[in-house]
Amino acid sequence: MSILNPADEFTDALKPVDIAGHHLQFKLGPVDMSINKVVLYLFLGAAITALVFILISKVARVLPTRKQAGFEAIYEYVRDVLVGAVMPAEAAAAWFPYIAGLFFFILISNIIGLIPLPFNLASGFHNIPEFKTYAATANINVTIALAAITFVATHVSGIRANGAIGYFKGWMPSTAPPVLKQVLFVLHGISELFRLVSLSVRLFANLVAGHLVLLVFYAMILMIQSVALAILIVPLEASVVAVSLFEIFVAGIQAYIFAILSAVYIGGAIHQEH
Repeated sequence: MSILNPADEFTDALKPVDIAGHHLQFKLGPVDMSINKVVLYLFLGAAITALVFILISKVARVLPTRKQAGFEAIYEYVRDVLVGAVMPAEAAAAWFPYIAGLFFFILISNIIGLIPLPFNLASGFHNIPEFKTYAATANINVTIALAAITFVATHVSGIRANGAIGYFKGWMPSTAPPVLKQVLFVLHGISELFRLVSLSVRLFANLVAGHLVLLVFYAMILMIQSVALAILIVPLEASVVAVSLFEIFVAGIQAYIFAILSAVYIGGAIHQEH
């Protein structure tokens, strides 16, 4: 079975998804519009994120239930700590929807990667769909795209707040000697590009590492065919549970880091003196 090879989860990610024996393969002229596993999981993450907020808005009450109170606590934490603590008040009010949406979308996408779903890329065993795990945020193209949105938003917001000349002039400290200003300008430009790289690679690498660890444990359980080795299944299953709980924690941490760094970068571009 292909699930025994953890690398298949990533090498097959760009192939058209096979659901119930039908390939989701489409072309718009010369452009390949096929729905691969990455796209499918992106759609799923976006749909669940939107559905959660819609349902909560529909059932919101003046006297909140426990579920509503729990979500409101998370909402207030994101608003006051994740955004409000690192951005000026006016910038926080304007950029809170983006930062909050980014946080919840990445969090939900990360958690979806821990749930086996029947989105197989083959016919399966006797036409029974194979349940596989995958996270869209474990694809470097996705994380680069998310980081690129923050990258563009950072510089656009900085230019709108300070003007093009004022914004790029802020890359050079006014107290620096004239001979060093050009050097500092180039170094700052390089650091901005490294922000794009670090944002995308950090999320991608952590999700891939955790995902592979889980797949290795799953594969080890399935490979045990000897009765004498069956006693290993119990500790292996316990290990899978422990690693899964840890991965949920990592999923939250990575979403938090990506969102708060986005808030820091955008806030710093708007108010360069800070």
